[in-house]
This record gives sequence, C-alpha cells and structure tokens, in this order.
Amino acid sequence: MIISKQIEQKIQALPKGTLLLIDDFIEEYDYETARKVLQRLTVDGQLMRLNRGIYYIPKKDNLLGIIKPNAEQIAESIAKRDKARIIPTGSFALHKLGLSTQVPMNVVYLTDGSPRKIKVGNQNITFKKTSPRNLAVKHYLSGLIIQGLKEIGEGNVNGSHLSQIKNIIGKSHEVSQIKLNMRYAPVWIQKIVLKILNDLNNE
Repeated sequence: MIISKQIEQKIQALPKGTLLLIDDFIEEYDYETARKVLQRLTVDGQLMRLNRGIYYIPKKDNLLGIIKPNAEQIAESIAKRDKARIIPTGSFALHKLGLSTQVPMNVVYLTDGSPRKIKVGNQNITFKKTSPRNLAVKHYLSGLIIQGLKEIGEGNVNGSHLSQIKNIIGKSHEVSQIKLNMRYAPVWIQKIVLKILNDLNNE
C-alpha cells in the first residue's frame, strides 16, 4: 500500500471532531507526503485547515452545523505535541471559572514551550513563555484560581468573586489538592483561598 493511502486511511478511521497536527504523522511518514495528503483531504472537504499545520475532522450537528473545536482543545493539542505544560491565564481563566460570562477573543496561556501566536477564526491563541514557578501547579483548578485572582488583582476581589470561587471549590471535592497547590500562589492569594477552604471545612 502506498504511503499516502496509509495516511488517508488512518485519518478516515478517526472519529469526527478530531484535531490533527501535521506533526502527528512525521515520525512515521515523510513530511511532504503527509502535507499533501492533508491538503488533498481539505480540498475534498474531509478536513478543515484551522491554521498552518493544524487540521480538523468536521463534526456536524443537525441544528448547529459544523461544530468547530474551541481554543482550549487546540491549545491542549499543541501542548501535547510540544510536550509542554500550559495554564490558562487572564480573562480566559476568569471565563473558565465562571467569573466572567464573556468569551475572550484573545486566549492566553502560560507555557514552558515555545512562545507563539495562533489565529483560529476570530480567536487568537497566545502562548507566553513563563518561569517554572508559574507552572509548578500540577492541579488544573488550582491553576485557574491562582491565575483568575491575579487577573482580578489584589484589592479588587469582592464578595461575588469569593462566593463563586467557594461554590466551585465546594462542588469540585478537590480541597486537599487545592490546599497543597496554594503554596505556589502569591501570599495574598494564599490567604484568600485558605480562608475559603477553612470556611468550607467548618460548614
């Protein structure tokens, strides 16, 4: 079987909604061959090209039409490929926590991988190089809480913010993990979160 047909059959066997990176194929196949197959399948409508080297097997909904991948799915695929750690920050962290209802058009991740910017549709995904300490948090929700509070800023945290964070932590049942990871947060964030954890423990 010729190589291009092997690549095509591998792609066609994947479920709808799968994200593909050209780098997924180059360990096993020639880069140029993989690129041509991906381009041909895009022209045929079997794939969507989201950005250079990033493709998507379209998933369709009868009412909504094609459901495109969100920024988080794309960022996680890139991080997996690069063997890099990432953590949402800024307004995107607030959105993930439910502290902001607005979906940001500029999604920013801290990373220990290569800094870069990717545009997918109307959204911009930015990977910002950061220090190892900022990525020392091994727990996803803890990282979101730390980055969300940093975005709000010391002195700007209000009762509504605290209530929402308390609600999220309470529902997560991950108090021990959050408490453990707060050692990586600035002191003012540690105080806020540890008070919330103490309140939850006393309820």
